[in-house]
Amino acid sequence: MKRFAGLVCAVAAIAFFASCSKDKESGTLSFDSPAVFLSAGQTVKVGFKAVNLQNLSVTNKPTGWVEPAIDLAAQTLTITAPVSFEDDEAKTGSLVLAGSPKGGSSVSATLFVGVVNSEDLSGKPANSYIVSKPETNYLISSMFRGDLMAVLPASVDVVWQSKSGLIQYAELREDGMVSFYVGADSDDEKKIKEGNAVIGAYGAGGTLMWSWHIWAVNYDPEASAVDFNGLKMMDRNLGALANDNSTVENILASYGLYYQWGRKDPFIGPASYNAANGASASMYNGSGSRVYMKTETSSAESGTMDYAVRNPLTFITGVSGSEYDWLWSAHSDDLWGDTKTVNDPCPYGWRVAPSAAFDNLLVKNTPEAGDADKYGWTLSWNDSESLFIGAGRRRYDNSSIQNLYAPAPAPAQTLGVRSTADEAQPWEGLYWSADAGTGTQSSALHFWFEKKSTSKGIENGVPYARANGMPVRCVKAE
Repeated sequence: MKRFAGLVCAVAAIAFFASCSKDKESGTLSFDSPAVFLSAGQTVKVGFKAVNLQNLSVTNKPTGWVEPAIDLAAQTLTITAPVSFEDDEAKTGSLVLAGSPKGGSSVSATLFVGVVNSEDLSGKPANSYIVSKPETNYLISSMFRGDLMAVLPASVDVVWQSKSGLIQYAELREDGMVSFYVGADSDDEKKIKEGNAVIGAYGAGGTLMWSWHIWAVNYDPEASAVDFNGLKMMDRNLGALANDNSTVENILASYGLYYQWGRKDPFIGPASYNAANGASASMYNGSGSRVYMKTETSSAESGTMDYAVRNPLTFITGVSGSEYDWLWSAHSDDLWGDTKTVNDPCPYGWRVAPSAAFDNLLVKNTPEAGDADKYGWTLSWNDSESLFIGAGRRRYDNSSIQNLYAPAPAPAQTLGVRSTADEAQPWEGLYWSADAGTGTQSSALHFWFEKKSTSKGIENGVPYARANGMPVRCVKAE
């Protein structure tokens, strides 16, 4: 497929662009949508809003496309996609409509047009969607919010994304579908541009009503799943772009995302594979500007499910008053479970792994000094095995990311304190299970490598405070 080199960033930034003259008379011009996706030979009408303009004309269009017809009275632009494409013709590109007020300077608006594939995911509703096809227009239903069918939101937008321009042209259609576009990898147009994003649905007053995780990755979870204790498990962390510890880059890409127990929304991973300093990776909004994770102490106001849903960028820390849960008082054992729940963060057909999935796992191979740099163990059950990266956790008390293994005596250990290294111990892995555990502590898988004595360890069913943020593995839902 012919690429539109250099266009993506420019168009994403000016999808709704309309400039106004500062002369005596001025005009405005904008399209009703940021993009339009067609099939070959298809004709569509796109609305625009032109105020105090004359002499409207199309000043730019993709190579090989016919001149669109302008109806100023109806304020529509009729666009017809080519039936076929020669080598020098573009399947995607920008269309620029321009006009000028009397005595004023010209104004313009830019629309992205493309003959691209479209995939409707609304039949597979979830809080997380895997997208893996490049240069594709994806559709999900805004009416699916957990298991609730509610009122139609007023708009959608990108809450955060791990790469600027990863999610493009996100909009809410009149039929209630959320439409967005994901392009191709800059080095390989046959692969999708990889990364993670969260798209939010907003009410008329601008309040976020729900959000969905978009996992853009060249990965088929069915094809590479492993059998652990009779459960079919993804061979990588939820949100991971790799499952490989052969290089520093691959270790970092394998971390995936972090989740507080029972919450559906992910938190981004570290900026460095050695996460001892706690710094987060960069995030961007739909306009390409930096956004940052927030940290809020659990309280009667912030420690509620409603607050968590409306604030997916906010990590809610646990305190003694909340019993180290992110929820202040309405503690619930049912947020995740043996069946897929309203808050389950896994894609359609998958759910958070139960503790039983991690029973009797063995660390493959004998530890050696060089394992300090591998940041993970290959864990096995019978003939099945999978690399589990030592991604650590986001601390329950301050949200910082730490994968330095530092054992601490009970009872601090049960809260996941382990904040200082008394030995030369480089990394640990922590994974939530769906099991509620006891009180406000839920069950986790824990493994580590101890450099000083070159020893390993693995334990399942370890209780940790629910305000901790940990990676998740998904298993097939029954």
